[in-house]
Amino acid sequence: MDQHIFPFNVTGLGVRVEEGVKLTWQGREIESGPLTITLGAPGSRGVINYGTGMVNVEFRVRIEFHELSEALRDMGAEEDLWAPVDAVIRSEGAVFGEDHSLRLAGKAVVAPHRLFDPEETKIEILAPTQ
Repeated sequence: MDQHIFPFNVTGLGVRVEEGVKLTWQGREIESGPLTITLGAPGSRGVINYGTGMVNVEFRVRIEFHELSEALRDMGAEEDLWAPVDAVIRSEGAVFGEDHSLRLAGKAVVAPHRLFDPEETKIEILAPTQ
């Protein structure tokens, strides 16, 4: 095995997106409110290639829209409408120096969900510029 290749498992992820997202539902644009992204199904993993300085990671995530879910629940919506969204984020980027920090960017594929059509739902993760 190449000594510059380092496979790893992702064991934790916790992201809160305060600004949320805009959704179109029943012809109306609504705000989701803050959302959280955590690890979902098992199998999140990646590979660092120290020879090239590149990293590839696949995150199996669960996206929760707490405020939107609460509002839909309060209106009596069925659970599959307000349930968390499962997705797979495939990302790549650079690994930096001695601290092994990563700068990742990628796209997500959304699992079937009653509120989000996987064909129309686009999620893109952008690497920070600094």
